[in-house]
Amino acid sequence: HKVADFKREDKNVIFKEMALLKVVGNNSKRKKAIKACKKYNAVILDKTNKSVVIQITALRREIDKVTKNLKPLGLISASRTGAVAMTRGAEVFK
Repeated sequence: HKVADFKREDKNVIFKEMALLKVVGNNSKRKKAIKACKKYNAVILDKTNKSVVIQITALRREIDKVTKNLKPLGLISASRTGAVAMTRGAEVFK
């Protein structure tokens, strides 16, 4: 495994974070939370009649925005990976 220090402004690098978001609330709030996460490759990992755990993959600022928007809908817990990166195309980081 290699560790690299990529620059955020480098257009040849893809940056992403993953977040797990737990929302507790009534059916309406849970549905709104799921809808708010759709454009971030949302995956429903757990769903009950009181809660939902949603996994999203996005840029850091997008996850910040989503977590802020989910708070009024019942966001009670968030866990994030931090940034991961990979070069675009066939080029391999050395």
